[in-house]
Amino acid sequence: MPPRRPVSQIWLGSMALAQLSLWLGLYAPLKTLVPLLAAQIAQDSLSSGASKEAVLAAVTLAGSLVAVVATPLAGSLSDRSRSPWGRRSPWIAGGSLVAALGIGLLPQAHSELGMVLLWSLASLGLSCCLAALHGSTADRVPSDQQGSLWGWVGLAQPLGLVFGVGLCSLLLPNVLLAALVLAGLVVVANGPLLALERRQPASPSPAGPMASANDRHRSLAAFRHRPFMRLWISRFLLFLGWSISTVYLLYFLEDRLGLPQGQALQALTLLLALYASGTALASALAGPLANRLEQRLLLVLVGTGGMALACALMLLSQSLPLALIGASVLGLSYGTYAASHQALVVQHLPSDQHHGRDLGLFNGANSSAMVISPVLAWCLVSQLGGYGSLFLGASILILISALPLLRLTD
Repeated sequence: MPPRRPVSQIWLGSMALAQLSLWLGLYAPLKTLVPLLAAQIAQDSLSSGASKEAVLAAVTLAGSLVAVVATPLAGSLSDRSRSPWGRRSPWIAGGSLVAALGIGLLPQAHSELGMVLLWSLASLGLSCCLAALHGSTADRVPSDQQGSLWGWVGLAQPLGLVFGVGLCSLLLPNVLLAALVLAGLVVVANGPLLALERRQPASPSPAGPMASANDRHRSLAAFRHRPFMRLWISRFLLFLGWSISTVYLLYFLEDRLGLPQGQALQALTLLLALYASGTALASALAGPLANRLEQRLLLVLVGTGGMALACALMLLSQSLPLALIGASVLGLSYGTYAASHQALVVQHLPSDQHHGRDLGLFNGANSSAMVISPVLAWCLVSQLGGYGSLFLGASILILISALPLLRLTD
């Protein structure tokens, strides 16, 4: 049965903090540490002919492939887990520890293979944590609080990103210290939610601790539910466009706008701060507004159009000011989209008994897009015209992502 008892504001805030740790652990390394380490490895291996773009694409591709497999699997397993702390808590705690290990050891990698293995380990932990957190939101949060919840989460995502990147920028060039601090924060930020879950663990899954052969056979049955499938395709296309527009953001500032590495890091922090501010503002307004007006789909479409416009502005950028405007528009648009879209997804889940499994499958839209985006971004930048082609492709993909939603109802 769908949850009916309202959750407290303390629980919502703790969930937002735990979600913040995910984005801090995922995007802060991807925007700073991983590109810097990839560039260093490419420079140290000039004889191999590998470019920094190629090394970065290989590392992010490996992490994304791990996420594609791990997220739905962890979600399905967490549906059937039993412990004194509930179904989700062991996966949240264990995932955050594994992610912290991968992130903390990342600066010790001195080869492309080492980076691939350690970032894959971090991705495995983050994927397990993500699946359990999203399963918990569907378990506990009633429909009339979903908009508020994803408004909070929409606020947490950009804050985690900009805080993590800003912190890394302050601690650099000490890459090891930056990685260790990020790893510690990933673990600590999950503490309040785990404490609350221990006091009031979720009830065991009615499906029991083990899946039947027939249930495993039907694990992809969610895709037969047309609204779920439409939402999945839409998220995949939008996230693919968003991902290719950001994967080389630091290199874009260095190579297209001509900024030295130190200034590029400062500019990256400023871009992300504007993005975070716009996302926070839009999320705070769009989540409650979606609940009040019961027009989640309309807000999703508005946010999608704004994100396409932001990529078009980046396409035209030849200097930092226009890029800053593009980042602001992207933040406002993504906040509007994120606060409404995930609530729409939870509303259209196919099964009340398999929240973790179905949300894990849905999160595969994000991770599948991230599998393709490094290779696609590398092709666009290196083979098909550079950063102009990159942002044009991103804008087109984001616009197309609205098409599957046109026949969807709130």
